[in-house]
Amino acid sequence: MRGRFICYQPNPTAEVNLVCFPFAGGSAAIFHPWVAQLPRHVQLLAYQPPGRSQRMAEPGCITMQEYIEDIWGGLQGHLEKPLILFGHSMGALIAYEVVRKLHLENPHVPVKAFFSAAKSPWKKNRAKLISHLNDDEFINELKRKGGFPEEILNNQELMALCTPFIKSDYQLVEQYCSEETRQLAVPATVLAGLEDEISEQELAEWENGFTESPDIHHFPGGHFFLHEHAVMNEMIALITR
Repeated sequence: MRGRFICYQPNPTAEVNLVCFPFAGGSAAIFHPWVAQLPRHVQLLAYQPPGRSQRMAEPGCITMQEYIEDIWGGLQGHLEKPLILFGHSMGALIAYEVVRKLHLENPHVPVKAFFSAAKSPWKKNRAKLISHLNDDEFINELKRKGGFPEEILNNQELMALCTPFIKSDYQLVEQYCSEETRQLAVPATVLAGLEDEISEQELAEWENGFTESPDIHHFPGGHFFLHEHAVMNEMIALITR
């Protein structure tokens, strides 16, 4: 089994590990541009979901529990240093579940969490239902949402390979709703795009899961604001300060 976390630039002298989780259908590669912007005390570990890129030969994760089990197996070798967890969209929901598991099973590990472009884990009917659409309709919805390069979405051969795991991730998001009611004593921050379709009330609902209300930071752009270069630099500075 290939590594679950990709370290594009190993930094053994780093004081903290920044662990990043991609959006639905995404891969570790979306975090590769971050490496050049990181301060010297931070090492990036980007989660590579099974069923894509270097892990293409492995069966993909269908449920949140499968994702957490996969991540947990790879995270055990990185708990000797403080962690910063970052997740975008679906990745934010995964990050929350990882934070919750760390808080319960490894409370000695210092953790900070950043949840980006996501409604709270307790939100029902959180997303427009598109995972049931036929492939052509589904891909058109992806084009409307943005996030994936047009040249990829227009490549029929490539999308024949990618559409099944992207649909699977979208179905997971559509069905996900946490039943956890325990408040976590973990410093948390919520990030959002000013043009995203997530309301201020929905962002504020993240406070239900933490003993201290998360800070909320807004950035220019829509749901995939993290792709904007200027936003990326500002966001990394906020996460790693």
